[in-house]
Amino acid sequence: MNYKQTFFQALFIFCEERNIDPAYLARSSGFDLRDLYSECNFTLTDPETETLWKNIVKLSNNEAIGLQFGYTMQVAALNLVGQVILTSNTVRDALMMVSSLLHLFTDLYTMHIEEGEKTFKISYTRNERHKTLNNANHQMGDFLTAFTLHELRGLLVKRPKPILVTLPTYNKAFANQYDEILQGPVRKGDRYLLEFDNAYLDTKIITANYGLQKTFLDQIPLLKERVSNKGAFATAIYNYLFSNSYLYTLSMESVANNFNISVRTLQRKLKEEHLTYFELVEDVRKSLAIQYLRNDFMSIKEIADTLGYAEVSGFIRAFKRWTNKSPTAFKREYYM
Repeated sequence: MNYKQTFFQALFIFCEERNIDPAYLARSSGFDLRDLYSECNFTLTDPETETLWKNIVKLSNNEAIGLQFGYTMQVAALNLVGQVILTSNTVRDALMMVSSLLHLFTDLYTMHIEEGEKTFKISYTRNERHKTLNNANHQMGDFLTAFTLHELRGLLVKRPKPILVTLPTYNKAFANQYDEILQGPVRKGDRYLLEFDNAYLDTKIITANYGLQKTFLDQIPLLKERVSNKGAFATAIYNYLFSNSYLYTLSMESVANNFNISVRTLQRKLKEEHLTYFELVEDVRKSLAIQYLRNDFMSIKEIADTLGYAEVSGFIRAFKRWTNKSPTAFKREYYM
């Protein structure tokens, strides 16, 4: 698995969603977009990486775009979530695993976890051999800070707020974005740093029931009767999403990669069968939500997180749309 390639694919999707032409972005950064999706050994040189980030900032007219990318990115998109979950029971375990895996998708920074008497700190320091890549370092540092906080919140029922955040790129002009994304005191500092209360370190992560969840899914038939009205390709995608849902809701690019096709080909083939990827994801989410609620081994918060919802309220709204009932009401009626 080429994790750096997966990271850049996710970055290009993020940029495309913000009306940046991906083909032009790649071409102006010194490489062919087709190679990003077709070459299994795809890599970018330091100058290409620097130029890419410089162009992203210029085309988006947004110096804080790395921070926003980190806020929207999910570890599932990097195909690392299974490794983190399988080896982690507590926040400490998960952070140590992520630290050891960081080099798989970036060489720019090293992650450190420092434990004190009352607090612990997660920090990122520049690797010296890449220190001249100013644009790449700034944007990746912002990305890692937001990404770490976003993923840490996804591991816990009670979402942690940092005691302190420091950014070498701190800019008062982005105060509103700092409030929305980082949700804690933010200051200028000489390194990217997140500080939290020590109580979180030994907290059991909500995905620590990975083994139970995977076993549960293996025991459920692939519900083919529910996709009998779909074409052969849509059915294959549905069953893949369903049977791999313990890795959170899979991104379209990771599913396309699994079927050895491009995202555009996946979208085209589904369109030929009168469906969209989003509709399939919603079908899978609905089926799984009902199964999880009926088997009563996960809380509503855990179900929402497992199905890829950033907030419990988003899952509740979706479930009401599917069933005209809240998850709590559905559960109560099922067990009456």
